[in-house]
Amino acid sequence: MRCKLQKRFITVVLLAFLFSSTAMADTGADALEGSVSTEVDALEGGGVSSADDLEGSISASPVECSGTSPCIETATGLPMQVLPRPFTNIYLSRQPDADAVAYANIEAFRPLYVFAREDIDLSDPSEPKGWYQVGSNKQQILGWVQARDALEWRQALVVAYTHPGGVAEGRQPVLMFKNASSLRNIVNADDMLTRAGEIYQAVEEAKVPESVVSMEPRRYIDINRQFYILPILDWEQLNIYGDEVRLLQIAAAVPGQRGADTLKESGYMEQASTGREVDKGAGLTNLSIDVVFVMDTTRSMQPYIDQTRNAVRRMVQATGDRLKDKVKFGLVGYRDSIAAAPAVEYTSRNFTPELVDAGTLIDILSNEARATPAGSHDYAEEVFAGVDLGMRSKWRPGALRFIVLVGDASAHPRGHPQNTTGKDETDLRRELDDSGIHLISIHLQDERAAEDHDLAITQFGHLAQVRGSDSEQALVQVNAFKEGDFQAAVDSVVGGVASRFEQSLALRSLPPPPPMPEYDADVDVATQGRMATDKVWEAALIEYLGKGARPPKDIVAWVMDRDMLNPADAALEVRVLVTREQLSSLVQALSRVLDAFDKAKMSQGQFFEALQSVSGQTLKRPEDLGREQSLAETGLLPAFINSLPYHSDILSLSNEMFASMTAEQRVQLEWSLKAKLAQYLAINEQVDAWHRLNEADPASELVHPLHIDYLP
Repeated sequence: MRCKLQKRFITVVLLAFLFSSTAMADTGADALEGSVSTEVDALEGGGVSSADDLEGSISASPVECSGTSPCIETATGLPMQVLPRPFTNIYLSRQPDADAVAYANIEAFRPLYVFAREDIDLSDPSEPKGWYQVGSNKQQILGWVQARDALEWRQALVVAYTHPGGVAEGRQPVLMFKNASSLRNIVNADDMLTRAGEIYQAVEEAKVPESVVSMEPRRYIDINRQFYILPILDWEQLNIYGDEVRLLQIAAAVPGQRGADTLKESGYMEQASTGREVDKGAGLTNLSIDVVFVMDTTRSMQPYIDQTRNAVRRMVQATGDRLKDKVKFGLVGYRDSIAAAPAVEYTSRNFTPELVDAGTLIDILSNEARATPAGSHDYAEEVFAGVDLGMRSKWRPGALRFIVLVGDASAHPRGHPQNTTGKDETDLRRELDDSGIHLISIHLQDERAAEDHDLAITQFGHLAQVRGSDSEQALVQVNAFKEGDFQAAVDSVVGGVASRFEQSLALRSLPPPPPMPEYDADVDVATQGRMATDKVWEAALIEYLGKGARPPKDIVAWVMDRDMLNPADAALEVRVLVTREQLSSLVQALSRVLDAFDKAKMSQGQFFEALQSVSGQTLKRPEDLGREQSLAETGLLPAFINSLPYHSDILSLSNEMFASMTAEQRVQLEWSLKAKLAQYLAINEQVDAWHRLNEADPASELVHPLHIDYLP
């Protein structure tokens, strides 16, 4: 058999959402109606008599209930929650009588806090017994639900749909199957790709197989802007051609909405099947774009500042007034750390606190954004500071967001004394993705600084990763001394964005852009620029068109976490659902760890002695920090972090490990934590990044789907 099934827990990060054995939901059609099958076979191998029966000896932690506040899992410190099935009632008392119904047919899979557990018996996962007293938040008790109508939620991990990529080369939507056996039979087949292709073809022809419940819409659903939750109820790990993939049993929910979205429901079928092409019900009337230039303004850059101005002027001449109110511009200049080189006057500067029209940008480029005559101490510049400031431009709501990065030198890496942000290209790339910003890089290459090119290309290229692609980068490499090349490159980018915009507004289906070539001196820069712009525009427009789609809800189904026609492409990614309160506790904890780093550095003492002095009573046992004590055991970091199945260098940090680290390793770890701290603070300030699971949730209980890479 090509695919070897495994049932192991906590071997990799995506072993998410380890529910108790009661979480084994019905996988048949009855699950859509809220009933529970009485046949253990319906669980397709998911049924176990207790969590201890699972390989890896993962067991649900004990739960303590006070009756006045939510029950707490003693091992993690997390409040216990349950997910109600479709058509669940909340009762006034532990009697399933019609006269005792307090709330009928509540929203499915919307998390509820547990305040009490009475007569819970989960020994038979197909027919759990007992009652949960539940509330919509930590203060409000609503009543009682039957154990058979609820799934215990014991982790904060969820999955989200990945960016699907381009129209022609993008991945297929996630198919959702009624049971594990139907999906497993396809994945285990020697002709898996053929059989999966036949199902997609049948769905396209509206001949949906009985085994398929629903489907992810073909258009992109961005969890940051169209919030949904996909908790995992069960999972199986497989190996396909050497790659680990997982079959996941998921529940799908959208806060504030209800009603099962199946492919048998014509309304959902129609919208889920709508393609990503621009001319298919696009609704682009209100489409607008914001373009922010992030430019090196050191002394070598004046000719390129002037040529950028000329490119914007030519775009205006080509488009007239047609795009005047539709396109706005911004400009951020960057130089070097003023602490190291005060004569450069600024590290980064936003010349456009409010985005401006093209004419105003031309004036700014002519009169204000002048290159400095002063030099800095080294060749590298503060590229990351420029991108970081550019991301915080005053973008218009709903506009497509683009940054055009122009520079000739690499950025100071994280940990370098002149790196003023504490971030690197990986940190900024995550923030660009979460902010919906697409970046095009133009790297000017001076042959006299050839030793800097490889690092700069790596940094500029990673920042310019095309969303939805693992390999393509919107990077244009320009010979700084080849006459006309930069002008051709910037013309192709500025003019290309405007051209694509006008074509999209005309609702013309555009031919898919060709794949970006590897850099080749024989490929002229105008072609590079046009291809980069085409790719980035397609990715941005796919995100915009996704606003017209809606994620499926109120279903239980089995899915594969990879593209079924190309298993190398991830279809689902892991997120951590954190509350404002939890993020605030992370900020406080990391601040204390960083204070301890500074104190240990100054005193040449042990890390945990410094941590004890700056943390005081926040540690579990401040008087008993031995050499082998790890940070995870101190109780300083929030308990939910310790409960998550992922690897963390900081959690395993001990005095012995700290003492063995080189100075460079300590600097890198310190700056990594500073970068994450900055990301937490930025997320906390974003109003639209936080979502309510329940209408009555207080501000502290709003949630954010945090990338698991953001964890310390």
